[in-house]
Formats: sequence, structure tokens, C-alpha cells
Amino acid sequence: MKLMIAVISVVILTTAAIGVADAGDKHLFYLNGCCLKKVGTTGYKAIVKKLEKDGFKVVFDARYDDSDAEVQSSAQKTADQVKALIAAGTPAEDITVSGYSLGSVITMYASIALDNPKVNYVLLAGCPVRTTRSFDIDYAKIRGRVLSIIDKDDDRFGSCGNRISGAAAFKEVTIQTGSGHKGFRLADSGAMKAWKEPLKAWTTGQ
Repeated sequence: MKLMIAVISVVILTTAAIGVADAGDKHLFYLNGCCLKKVGTTGYKAIVKKLEKDGFKVVFDARYDDSDAEVQSSAQKTADQVKALIAAGTPAEDITVSGYSLGSVITMYASIALDNPKVNYVLLAGCPVRTTRSFDIDYAKIRGRVLSIIDKDDDRFGSCGNRISGAAAFKEVTIQTGSGHKGFRLADSGAMKAWKEPLKAWTTGQ
């Protein structure tokens, strides 16, 4: 499969820019966690490059604003981008939306906005359980094929439990990177491989 260059800046996908010829590609929308001004983009860009090497057509729009308004805006933008891909001829089954930490929250909001049972979603770190910030996620409205990947040592995000009840398919995998919550944003081979392998399997319907 021909690798495509990741989109690192703001991306607007339109039916004019996306051809039906891309329908065989695996599209992956990757949403970063919070505090990008503090942690930087180096690690995330390295992750994107590794995902590209695995054959994904990656869309990464670095998000620096973590406000509630931006969370909702990012979710809607992602939903609109996915709709544009589908309208251009890409099968919903070939599209995955995945986010880490706050990006996981945005992924769930995007799922609600899309309301498409065939799109894949991967929640890196799972659902918020012990955070200083609350989110009004209506878990019952989450749709699609949802994979939750949690780290055994994560004290902030964790199991989605029985919250996600309306998904077409739901699975949860527990890993242990040795780095807890931040393990999902480390690009080193050990930590990333722990969550990348189940993500890749999920995108192929496994």
C-alpha cells in the first residue's frame, strides 16, 4: 500500500481533494492529548511517522487549545472530515478515529456526532476516571466499533466499564507500558508497540 504523507497542520478534507481511488487506504485520524504547549509535538510526530510506516494514511492536526469550546470544535471538525471521506467513496470500515487522553474524549464526542456504526474508534487510555476536569459525555450515544486500550498503571484514565452500551462493537484491552498514563504518548518501540498492535488489528475488523 502506498504510504501517504501525514497532515501535520490544519486539514480540510473536501470531496474535491479526496478521490475514490483512496478507498482502499486505511485512514487514521490521530488526536493528541492535552498540554501540547508543555509537552511539545516531537513525540506525537514520531508516533505519526511510525503509524505511516504501517500503511496508514494519517491525519494529525496538532491541537494546542484545550478549552471546552475547542474540544467540541475539534470533535465536530473530525466528524466533518470523516463524512467528507465517506462521501468521496471511502468505506466507513476503512476509517479509524483514535485519540489519547483528552484526544480520547474528543474521539468519543466525534463518534456521537458521526452516529455511524461502521467507523472504527480507538480510545488510547480509555475513559476519564480520576481527572480534575469533568466532561458531559453521553456514553449511551457513542456509536461505531469502539476499542478501549487502557494501561494497568494509569491513575487518570481507565476502564470504560459498562458505559459504552450503544456501540456496534466494543472491546477493551489492558496493557502495561511501565509509564502509566503518559505511556500512550511515548514513541519508543516498547510502549508504542503495546497499543499499536491492538489498534492495527481493530482497524482490520479483528
